[in-house]
Amino acid sequence: MLDPNSTFVLGAQDPEMREIERIVDDAGHPWVHAAKGRRRCSPRTAYEADAVVRVGPDRVPRPAVLAPKTPAVFVECRLQGHEPIARVDHHHPGDAGYELMPEHYLRGSSLGQVLELLEREPTATQRLLAASDHCLTAAYQGECPGVDPDELLFLRASWRALMSGRALSDVIEGILDAAKRVRAHHDSEFGEARFFDPTELPLDLAEGAAYAGLPVRYRELLPEGILKEMFKGGTPAAVIAFMDEHRHAGRAVYGNPYRGYAGSYWPGRSAPLR
Repeated sequence: MLDPNSTFVLGAQDPEMREIERIVDDAGHPWVHAAKGRRRCSPRTAYEADAVVRVGPDRVPRPAVLAPKTPAVFVECRLQGHEPIARVDHHHPGDAGYELMPEHYLRGSSLGQVLELLEREPTATQRLLAASDHCLTAAYQGECPGVDPDELLFLRASWRALMSGRALSDVIEGILDAAKRVRAHHDSEFGEARFFDPTELPLDLAEGAAYAGLPVRYRELLPEGILKEMFKGGTPAAVIAFMDEHRHAGRAVYGNPYRGYAGSYWPGRSAPLR
């Protein structure tokens, strides 16, 4: 049973983490956000956190404290100098949800793991959030029990509209258009659709590929000038091949073959690679 005095340390923001924060708060547990350099962690820095903050509705990070002996639950993050009483994650080998397939998306997702820790049953919306975070492509293809793909599309599009300021109808249209473009670009020889020019990416490419149920490989230029190559929706063998390709080239790589995604960083590259 979870220590009632446990503090939850939460990783990078996304729809799933936002719901985890709400559930933890409702259960009466204190929570803080993992931070690096006094700023809330991004997905790239969540496992290099050196402090904690609390980010309110105004999105301003305010300093917080996690006492050394405080029982803590780490959710998709690590914090230097602290050892948690529990880890909630599905990104790395050894994580509770790492190897769990789509039919076990609740136990695989971080949201489902938190619900289990707090001894709560998932709502219909929480099932959608858990499935979309753990195995989005499979969820869109109806492989997650209790998850309706049409409801999933509406939920995901609503979040994207909220975060981007776009109209919901525009987001849905963008996802469906991206799905069409992925189908049109699908190369049977490589078993994937490829979009290698970061300046010509469809706005909702990754979401559209998941909706189409097809693997996609694409490159995106990050604000700091680093080129990131991503592969999503692939089989375990295809994901492993992608990771091996970049690892052998000496690039930083991450991914999960069981969840169908991987990514790699090209340090110092600021132009599309052909």
